[in-house]
Amino acid sequence: MEAVSILLLLLILFLLLLFLTAPRFSKRKAMKPFRKFDYAHRGYHNEILPENTYGAFENAKNHGYGMELDVQLTKDEELIVLHDFSLLRAAGIDKQVDQCTYEEIKNLKVFDSEAVIPTFEEVLKLIDGQVPLIIEIKQKGMDCKVCAKTWKYLRHYQHDYVVESFNPMAMMWFKQNHPEVLRGQLSCSYDDKTMNPILKFCLKNLLTNFLSRPDFIAYKVNERSNLINQLHCHLFHTQQVYWTVKDKQTYDQVKNDETIIIFENFSL
Repeated sequence: MEAVSILLLLLILFLLLLFLTAPRFSKRKAMKPFRKFDYAHRGYHNEILPENTYGAFENAKNHGYGMELDVQLTKDEELIVLHDFSLLRAAGIDKQVDQCTYEEIKNLKVFDSEAVIPTFEEVLKLIDGQVPLIIEIKQKGMDCKVCAKTWKYLRHYQHDYVVESFNPMAMMWFKQNHPEVLRGQLSCSYDDKTMNPILKFCLKNLLTNFLSRPDFIAYKVNERSNLINQLHCHLFHTQQVYWTVKDKQTYDQVKNDETIIIFENFSL
């Protein structure tokens, strides 16, 4: 009887795992068109055209690449395209983006170039549906204002795009408010030593998927053998997006008709 009880417990735990991590299944066909493209990470950037700038996005568009980009809010809730929450790496200013108004940010030169930080609206006008977009929502904590602001522009953008985030609350916002939008959960092993270890474990192993039921999983390419990610590949057959592929050898290893690749620092 003890062995039966253990087996029953294991079965219950496995079923619970499936419930917690399962994706949404109803939008699988809608993801197929996105497989036709490779996606330039933060635009097709180089030493002359910095990441997440107008020039990098135009370069990606001109090469026929889709592109991944990052959006976040300034203090006065202007939606800009920038990866880091801090301005230090991009502009040499040790301040958080949400501590600065757009007026304080808009003329800053980034990465020792003449390029400036674009708004999301400007980027959408530039791309105008010529290639698909992967839009990463940069959200701190529970406040989903950045999601609402992103949707303000996307609702008028009648072209191919998906949204994704490391923050499951951002994807839950889209699930609850605009379920028609294709959404994805970003994940990796999280080397942030300040992160709560329980939260880190849950995010790494996609245990928050029940909140957002993502349409795809965007996993760090060098960590794709993660057990739960493999569960998604082989049991759920969830759409896989791999980031960030930085060399042709890795690209050739992971690229197939089913996967979506976000790449940078090399030519295809």
